[in-house]
Amino acid sequence: MQILKKNGIILFWMVLFLDSFFVYQQNLNFHFYSKILLMPILMAYIFLIFRKNRFQRSKMLIFLGLTFAWIGDILLTQTGDTFFALGMVAFLGTHIFYSIFFYRVQPIASTTNYETVIVALIILTGLYAAMYNFMKLDIAAFPHFEIPVYIYAISIGIMAVFAANILSNRGKRNMAIQFFIPGAILFIISDATIAIHKFKYVDMEFLGVIVMMTYGYAQCMLAQGFARYLKG
Repeated sequence: MQILKKNGIILFWMVLFLDSFFVYQQNLNFHFYSKILLMPILMAYIFLIFRKNRFQRSKMLIFLGLTFAWIGDILLTQTGDTFFALGMVAFLGTHIFYSIFFYRVQPIASTTNYETVIVALIILTGLYAAMYNFMKLDIAAFPHFEIPVYIYAISIGIMAVFAANILSNRGKRNMAIQFFIPGAILFIISDATIAIHKFKYVDMEFLGVIVMMTYGYAQCMLAQGFARYLKG
């Protein structure tokens, strides 16, 4: 246990690099087993670090978010539109729980300066507009996915805005800069790459590696931020 507590992040990166190699080699059997190890490693790492009698609701939100991500990982290792849709639902749950956690850390209602939220919204609106123009015809070819994709995009955008809002908290500002905001940005990049792969039929091995590396890096940074927060 002490090894995992001290070297959990190193172990996570070892498994992530191994999983990315399996993705590049299109070794789906090994990819399945390596991918489903990623979230349990982070959950065990956080569990061994946090103080048991503090931040009970925050811990529940974090572990629910990671659990839904783990379920999403399992679903997305399968092929077919049904599993893709169910994976989206699972990760929607992840973003909801992460958003609630970020909001609890720094509620927007109590923020004295709204510039951070406004800037984050402007940046995301620009990025989403560019992505919409790039992908709208491709997504429209999948009418059963069109509305779910937009709902999902909004949910991860809200999560990113709430993460950016933590900059308004002087005590947690460094945590937001080092972990939460980069993690949210990497999550958006990963999901955008998945959309290109899914709806534009771009089937290149390196895209799968980009998806896994950005997703894994995102979850790792968020987990490190969660762990630091739970240490108090």
